[in-house]
Amino acid sequence: MTGGWALRAPCHGRDGFTVTEDDWNTGADLKRLCGPQLPTCGPCPFRAECIATVKPAQAFFDGIAGGRLWCNGIVIDSLDGVHDEELAEPKLRAYCGTEAGAKDHDRHGERRCTACRQAVREMAARRKEAKAKEPGQLQLDFPTT
Repeated sequence: MTGGWALRAPCHGRDGFTVTEDDWNTGADLKRLCGPQLPTCGPCPFRAECIATVKPAQAFFDGIAGGRLWCNGIVIDSLDGVHDEELAEPKLRAYCGTEAGAKDHDRHGERRCTACRQAVREMAARRKEAKAKEPGQLQLDFPTT
């Protein structure tokens, strides 16, 4: 970790927050190996800084960062009391507010911004409405001989 805050973090100088690729195969292995260290993040006032520094979603990180256990950049376990506000805000892009913008947030491991979340909800509603309007499957009756 970098930054002056890292020297004051409860995890400073402790092992077990990350693993090597040879140590584990599944999320359960990761929980078994790193899970015991997760409570160390409980009193830490630097969880947001940790996530901003490690960038676990973008880096497909495996281990503990910011009070969460990450597997391939996805949170698989977290402390009680962690808040989404600790996660970095998504970068706003020119095409935010569209389905493509939402997919780009997903691709970068970010939370979707408000405009993109709304765009996805509206698109899902339009698709559901269009599907309801689709005629049922046609059945053709052919004369038998």
